[in-house]
Amino acid sequence: MTRFFSTKNAYTTSLLWLLVASMLGLLYMAYQEGETPFMAALVIGLTVGFIVWVLLDTRYVLRQNFLFYRSGPIRGRIPVGAIKSIKKHKGLFVPVTLKPALDINGFIITYNQFDDIFVSPQHADTFLHELKKINPTIEIL
Repeated sequence: MTRFFSTKNAYTTSLLWLLVASMLGLLYMAYQEGETPFMAALVIGLTVGFIVWVLLDTRYVLRQNFLFYRSGPIRGRIPVGAIKSIKKHKGLFVPVTLKPALDINGFIITYNQFDDIFVSPQHADTFLHELKKINPTIEIL
């Protein structure tokens, strides 16, 4: 089992932590005034929990010929044998539907017929090497 955590874009990460702090600050101020509606507190609490979960738990694991990915509650697995190509990508706009990553620089992995996913693993060279060990037919673009 090989584990890779996601790289983190400083701007995006800072913005998300600022959002968490702001939401908690608003919740605290409302609590101090004694005007904390239950539903508002619940929505803010769940939103803060979701953002923190994604920030702290975004990773990729290679185990038993599968690439497992998780970013908070978003989880899945890809058979490494089904991976067709891996393309390096830089930029704010990532042309994929699934992006369990915390950075704007990473890889677009194309697998099966038309599926793709964006990942941003730390130690990218090791990540690619481990995938190629399992499936040497992967095309690195």
